[in-house]
Amino acid sequence: MSEIVIAGERGPTDVLVSCGCVTRLGRELDTRGVLRPSRAVTNSTVAPLHGRNAAQIVGAPPPHELPDGENYKRWDQVASLVEEWLEAGLHRGGSVLAVGGGVVTDTVGFAAAVYLRGIQWLAVPTTLLAMVDASVGGKTGINLEAGKNLVGAFWAPRLVAVDPETLATLPSRELRAGLAEVVKAAWIADHDVLDLIEGPIDSFGSLSPAGWEELITRAIGIKAGVVEADEREAGARKALNLGHTLGHGLEAATDYRRFLHGEAVGWGMLAVARLARRRALLSEAAAHRLVRAVAVLGALPPIDDLDVAEVLQVIARDKKRDDLGVGWVLPTDDGVVLDQRVSADELREVFTELQREK
Repeated sequence: MSEIVIAGERGPTDVLVSCGCVTRLGRELDTRGVLRPSRAVTNSTVAPLHGRNAAQIVGAPPPHELPDGENYKRWDQVASLVEEWLEAGLHRGGSVLAVGGGVVTDTVGFAAAVYLRGIQWLAVPTTLLAMVDASVGGKTGINLEAGKNLVGAFWAPRLVAVDPETLATLPSRELRAGLAEVVKAAWIADHDVLDLIEGPIDSFGSLSPAGWEELITRAIGIKAGVVEADEREAGARKALNLGHTLGHGLEAATDYRRFLHGEAVGWGMLAVARLARRRALLSEAAAHRLVRAVAVLGALPPIDDLDVAEVLQVIARDKKRDDLGVGWVLPTDDGVVLDQRVSADELREVFTELQREK
C-alpha cells in the first residue's frame, strides 16, 4: 500500500493507494482517527458495482444515487443532496462519502463545501481520471450552461481511498480517457512515467496490480507536490491545466455529450503541442513524444464538424481568464510554461489544422 499525505489550509488529505482498500475502508478510517461518514453518495451506474458496498462497509445507509453523466453536474443535483442531508439531520460535525468518478466527487465535494458552510467529506474514486486527478487536490464544482466548473470551491477531502481493483469494472473507453490526466501529470514533472504507458492499455488486465499502483501513485504524487506548493492556483498549480483550456471548450461546445473529459483534454494536448512548436518552446522530438503519449487514449471523437467560432466563444469565458484574456499552459521539452496568451487567429489556425488531419 502507498500513502501520500497532502498538506492543506484546512488540514491534511490522506491518499491511500492499494488494491482491495475499499474492503478495508472502515478499518482504515478508524486507524487514522477519521470520522466514519453517516451519508454516502454515488451514481446510478456505480451504485450496484461499488457504491452500495462501500456505504455498507463504513456503516452508512444506502447511498443517494445521482444520475450518471457530465451534463448532470449542475445546481439541481447539489440541491437534492443538501436537502436530503438536512432532512437526515446531518450536522457540521458529520461527514459524507463520495463513491464514483469525477462528476460524483466534484458534485459531492462542492455540496460538502456549501452545506452548513462546510462539512468533512471522503472520496472513493472509481475511475482512473478521478483517482489521479478529480478527487485529489480539493477542486470541487459544477457546470453552468456557459461553461465547465464555473461555480465551485477549494474544499479538499479528508481522505481518498484509491482501489485500483475498481478499474476492472470500468469500460475501456473510460479507462483510456483517464490516461490523459496521467500523461498530463507526467509531462509536467516526470516524463519517465510515460514509459509505464507506452503500450496500449484498454482493460484492468493491461497492467499488473502492482503496475497500476505504481502508475497511479506516481501520477498522484506529481499532483500532490503541485497542490502543496499552490493550493488555490495563484501560480504553479496552473500547470495542471495543460490541455484543459481547449478541452473544456470542446466539452461545453458539444453540451458534454460527445467527449469524455480525458478525450477532450487529449485534443487539448495535441493543440498545445502545435502551439508550442510554433513558438519554438517545444522541440520536434519532444512534440512527437507527447503526440505518441496521447495516442494511448485511442481514437478520439471527431472535431471536424465543430464550429471553431463557437469553441472560441466558450474559451473566452474560461474561468482562468483575467484582464488580459485566457492564460494558456504550453508544453516545453522538460515541463510547461504558464500564462501564455494565444490569439483567436492563432488558435483558429491550429484548430483547423487538427480538423483537416484527423
